[in-house]
Amino acid sequence: MAVTRLVGECEKGTCATLYRVEETGDILVQGYEVADAGAVVGIVIPAGESVVRIPAEIIERYAREHLVG
Repeated sequence: MAVTRLVGECEKGTCATLYRVEETGDILVQGYEVADAGAVVGIVIPAGESVVRIPAEIIERYAREHLVG
């Protein structure tokens, strides 16, 4: 699976980051574990899925740089 880095919290390293899967266009999200179980109360998380936390700035920055003309 080929992925392209779209935007991240830092330019290098292992920070929260968005990636695009080249073959499908799907987005992969690298984020922080949600350690507070109370933060996900009411969210049904099916087997094979997980919830991660990413800074809102990453989504906002991607939208500014790639979606807003």
